[in-house]
Amino acid sequence: MKTKRDRVLTVAGAALLPVLWAASFGSAAAQGARAPRTFNSTVTHTGPAGNTLTRQSQLTTNGQGGFNSSSTWTGPRGKTATAQSSGQYNAATKTYTSSGTFTGPAGRQSTYATTVQGNGQGGYNRTTTLTGPNGKQTIINGQGQYNAATGTFNQSRTTTYPNGQSSTETRNVSVSPASGN
Repeated sequence: MKTKRDRVLTVAGAALLPVLWAASFGSAAAQGARAPRTFNSTVTHTGPAGNTLTRQSQLTTNGQGGFNSSSTWTGPRGKTATAQSSGQYNAATKTYTSSGTFTGPAGRQSTYATTVQGNGQGGYNRTTTLTGPNGKQTIINGQGQYNAATGTFNQSRTTTYPNGQSSTETRNVSVSPASGN
């Protein structure tokens, strides 16, 4: 079971990378309209036995905090998996939304939907729902808060799995002033 969960989290993480990349452009859009852009990448991984896995990705921004992305993974035997996602930042409501679909080599699909709500005071609340090909859902609720006075960022996240069990993670990061040279 752990191997299957690790595989799902790895694939979900790989599918979400373009989303995280685009999120940085979405926050830039809050500062004003930008020219639409398109980014393309091809990554080839060659394993110890000479087998290759290739990922081709394209990300297009709309210049107003939105994006569309697609990725195709081609394995050593020619089988493919695809991911499609889109998202939008609404500066008026300080809300970022995104959703996407991952289709595996056998045609089975998984989806995700994320909403991040900024609180205007250096913090956010985030909800992500992952739905597997069998319809079972994993829900991740998180929040974070930055304290400029102390230079600390506090973050917590609770993940509830399809079987009802949950796990919690907390992270506290602080930045100390740089010492003089």
